[in-house]
Amino acid sequence: MSNKQSTTSEMIEEEYEEPTKLYQLTETHKSAIRVIRRIKYFVARRKFQQARKPYDVRDVIEQYSQGHLNMMVRIKELQRRLDQTLGKPGSWYEKNERDRQKMTITSRLTRVESQVNKMDHKIDHVLFLLNTLVKIKPNPDTKEDPI
Repeated sequence: MSNKQSTTSEMIEEEYEEPTKLYQLTETHKSAIRVIRRIKYFVARRKFQQARKPYDVRDVIEQYSQGHLNMMVRIKELQRRLDQTLGKPGSWYEKNERDRQKMTITSRLTRVESQVNKMDHKIDHVLFLLNTLVKIKPNPDTKEDPI
């Protein structure tokens, strides 16, 4: 049994044994490391010089105008969607100039909400009238004489 334990412990020791390390680099290793470090240095220096290079004015203006154009397209699309949802502001104007100045998005939303509330009240009223008619109207299945 002790023989089995010793072989098991030897196997465990072999598994955890550290690999041999190189403490001394050969001259070829050293020169390879130097070459790699020089290449990294030249690449980093080139990237730094490109980052420091002044911008071409034409490129800057072109990028600015392209960004401005994209922004204007988005604003127009947003305005179109608002007009489609809330209606165009000109359709609700009164003849009064003061009312035209008050037509903001908030006032347009408030106006839509008030119209929805009015429609809700009208539907409630129609439903009430229909219920009243159903109660008053005699059922055709019964043979009662109307008064």
